Amino acid sequence: MKDTKSMIYPSSMLCFAPKEAKRKKKAGPAHLQCINVRYDGYGPDRTHVPLQRISWIKSFPRYMPSQYTSEDVLSKPQWADPPMDSPKVRVPAYNQLDGPVDRRSHHGNYKLDEGVPRNPRGRTGMIGRGVLGRWGPNHTATPIITRWARDKTGALREVEGKRVLETVAVRSRTGWALPCELVVPEDKLGFGTRRAFLTELVRNKTRTAAEDASKSLSQLFAEGTVIYRGYVDDAKNTDNAWLETVSVNFHDNSGTKFGSFRLAEDFTWVEAHFSLNVFAQHKEWLREVVELHRAHW
Repeated sequence: MKDTKSMIYPSSMLCFAPKEAKRKKKAGPAHLQCINVRYDGYGPDRTHVPLQRISWIKSFPRYMPSQYTSEDVLSKPQWADPPMDSPKVRVPAYNQLDGPVDRRSHHGNYKLDEGVPRNPRGRTGMIGRGVLGRWGPNHTATPIITRWARDKTGALREVEGKRVLETVAVRSRTGWALPCELVVPEDKLGFGTRRAFLTELVRNKTRTAAEDASKSLSQLFAEGTVIYRGYVDDAKNTDNAWLETVSVNFHDNSGTKFGSFRLAEDFTWVEAHFSLNVFAQHKEWLREVVELHRAHW
């Protein structure tokens, strides 16, 4: 992982100055989720890529990747780049801040192949953008919102002499996942999980009360500790488009801050522990948060 002082924040994340968690430098995530035969578990088939041929430095003369860009992406929504064959299409300014779109990677400059970005982690068996809107890095935010678990009496729960953490999670197709959404330039809060707490704003009947709740929520997200930033090993990645994220822990030590907001129906508090069925890379980040707060894992 690169020197954190020189890392780049996507432009919509500049609304706060998070701390960096102290951790040992480790290699980036394994590039495994996106070499399965079927794209994202349900899309078209990818070309098979042997593990020893993932890296671009390995010769693979017979590599013939399949091509796929979803109809939703090709319909030219605001969150996606236009097709390269569109009339008078402007070539994106890769590896730099391109107007409101941050096309820089947390891993430094990426190479271009036939005029489009090349996945820095290697071959995926598919070219095009899949369901991702941007050529190159598609920036996401993965907030890890935590508090201490308590029993029915309100006392802190402990296991083997250590306190237990709870985190906000959402149901996935295979278990649980941390909230993760694409970074939108106009989202001044920076993290899309504001949606998880919107129920509180709806419950408030007066405009003044709603504004006070919104201000309080923004203050809760004003500080945090960066757990991870960089490439996400995800089944949506292709040779030309991939996900990157900044994962930040927002911890409510007193239990009176986030707890005052009722979560939306698709979000819930779950205990963070080793046996929690959660997306692989998310589990790694959760473990780091647990270690950060010296909680039970």
